[in-house]
Amino acid sequence: MSSENLRTDERVPVEFKISYIHKEDYVLSFSKNISLGGMFLCAPNPPDPGSKVKLIFSVEEYYEAEVMAMVIWVDRSSKVEKTGMGVQFISQLSPHLKESIMKQVKRVEILKEFEGFA
Repeated sequence: MSSENLRTDERVPVEFKISYIHKEDYVLSFSKNISLGGMFLCAPNPPDPGSKVKLIFSVEEYYEAEVMAMVIWVDRSSKVEKTGMGVQFISQLSPHLKESIMKQVKRVEILKEFEGFA
């Protein structure tokens, strides 16, 4: 069973800058999608599944979030745009962060509905 089948929250495409810290490494990256449960990060050399990482990212102009996450799966594809890791949030999300993520999810749902009428 793939990791996608285990998701309980819908992930939506969203790209923003994100930093992650694993052991002593500090890496700048980009997200590809996000949900209330986790996200996918582009990473040229992602840590192995089971590794814990600290994520630092801005979800709104003036709000920077710090969240602990666990690497659930890794794609070391030869295609650069697919190389990265799926992470699951393991620290509790603040109410503000949950609200910001839900705004992104709702925005994508509205766009999907709008495209359906085209």
